Amino acid sequence: MGFKYWFVAALGLATGVLSVRAMSAEPTGLPKTLRFFGRWDRRTPDRAETVNSGNYLLANFTGSEITARFDVSANMPGVPTLAWRLDDGPWQEAEVAERVPLADHLPKGRHTLMLMARGLDEHQNRWTQPLVASITFLGLDISGGRLLPPLPQWDKPKLKMEFLGDSITEGVLVQAPREGKTTWAWQTDARQSYAAQTAMRLNAAWRQVGFGATGLAHGGSGGAPGALESFNWFYKGCPRDDWQPDVVVVNQGTNDGGMAPAAYRPLYAQYLAMIRAAYPKAKIAAVRPFVGAQAEAIRAEVEARRAAGDTRIYYINTEGWYSGPLHPNAQGSLPLAEKLATALKEQVLQK
Repeated sequence: MGFKYWFVAALGLATGVLSVRAMSAEPTGLPKTLRFFGRWDRRTPDRAETVNSGNYLLANFTGSEITARFDVSANMPGVPTLAWRLDDGPWQEAEVAERVPLADHLPKGRHTLMLMARGLDEHQNRWTQPLVASITFLGLDISGGRLLPPLPQWDKPKLKMEFLGDSITEGVLVQAPREGKTTWAWQTDARQSYAAQTAMRLNAAWRQVGFGATGLAHGGSGGAPGALESFNWFYKGCPRDDWQPDVVVVNQGTNDGGMAPAAYRPLYAQYLAMIRAAYPKAKIAAVRPFVGAQAEAIRAEVEARRAAGDTRIYYINTEGWYSGPLHPNAQGSLPLAEKLATALKEQVLQK
């Protein structure tokens, strides 16, 4: 989706296992039939690496069994978690490991896989090497079948979205601790966050970019710099790619709530200008943070930019939408997603 990578698949004829290994223009690597959505570092042919919860990949295949492979050499206890779905079946979850079985005893015919970076520990390093809080995908092993060409809608989605924010956008603390699932990576669940739920309601392909505790005025957890410094980078040394979304949802301000509005507004203006420079044709939806932080500064800056001629930027007033804890849980995220999807349809997408 928006990416133009070349891949090949190596078929193990003796074992009947299709091995998907990463590549670009070389004779080995991740097959060109896979589709990556989100901020994946694809510069090294044999892998795809991400430090953002919510990034995902799609595969179309035949076969009776499928397993995902990962490089976990940089991961530490509290390892990242995955979520995946086969066809229209239930979502499944697991911690990242060298090999993660995704499905077996599949019926004959075509199947689709959506595999997501579910949650990372926001406190572990994910900005400078070694990237402790990261997911490094190495490929898929498929028994009794092969990868098929991607579905047409994966390459030409009707709507491409990017969500820019902090831990709330990332999905931190969406889940409460459960037996055997008490780590920060288990309590983070990008799939259940308002961002992913909004995108799925709009049938959009999306990117979800959030770093815990970040604001415009300061950096956050895991070594991540502030949003002004991190926007143009996947992580330190890995620059942003050429992805062009149709709609950008900005949910910043919560972690800068203690600043005077007069001091915050110039920073927000700088951030919007940076986004506009990167995405000249996108519609930008500036969301009032759910707790109301810096609402007036955000609204005033959006109105000023519209008055100056940028009529593809919109203020989404979320007042009255939410009254729960700072981090919405899974139940609290659903009505937020419903309200935001409706607001985007009425105020942005139909304009």
